[in-house]
Amino acid sequence: MQFELSQIDKVYVSSQENQVFGAKDVNIKIHEGDFMALVGPSGSGKTTILNLIAGLILPTKGSLKHGTEDITSMSLEERTKHRLDYMGFVFQDYQLLPILTAWENIEFPLQLRGFSKNEIKERVDWALAQVGLEKLGNRFPKQLSGGQQQRVSIARAIAGRPQLILADEPTANLDSKTAQEIIELFLKLNKDFKLTFIFSTHDQHLIDQIRTVHYIKDGHISETREHHV
Repeated sequence: MQFELSQIDKVYVSSQENQVFGAKDVNIKIHEGDFMALVGPSGSGKTTILNLIAGLILPTKGSLKHGTEDITSMSLEERTKHRLDYMGFVFQDYQLLPILTAWENIEFPLQLRGFSKNEIKERVDWALAQVGLEKLGNRFPKQLSGGQQQRVSIARAIAGRPQLILADEPTANLDSKTAQEIIELFLKLNKDFKLTFIFSTHDQHLIDQIRTVHYIKDGHISETREHHV
């Protein structure tokens, strides 16, 4: 598995006098088991690059490939299916459906993929166990702490056994102790299952644990550092 961004530009405003780049000449290769982060100030282009990788938006120029598949040439429906089949998402604000229990929140995207009831139960139970919430599956989001809600979000992301997990500021709404616990959970999942992660983050504690850090400025990668952690 490899995701590759090649010479990606994303222009939001384009005229003879004015061009605003959300991404500019971005080149990134993501391999199985990578633990990678996009780091930069607000507005630098981190979320734009994540959205490009996810196929939520298309580049103005350049290509995005998953193996031999060119995501940029897919239709909207094809990109939606590709995202559902191969990617998991963790968000700053958890994005759990309040009317569903933790178990049902994890179940929902698996239903969209057409898994059988038995396979869904196996995958949801497995995912809850990995995040330490096997006894809290019947609780609604409002009955869970912020850290527990983020664990449900992570369980939802991993239940489909994705090839890539995109995490946008996943520790931003958590206190420092809970954030560290979530970081340790990410590291464990990466080590135990070779799950591939790419983060957008400001959290220095998370950055210190990242193996490949791309520093983003004005939409382009200004520096890349490899950490041996």
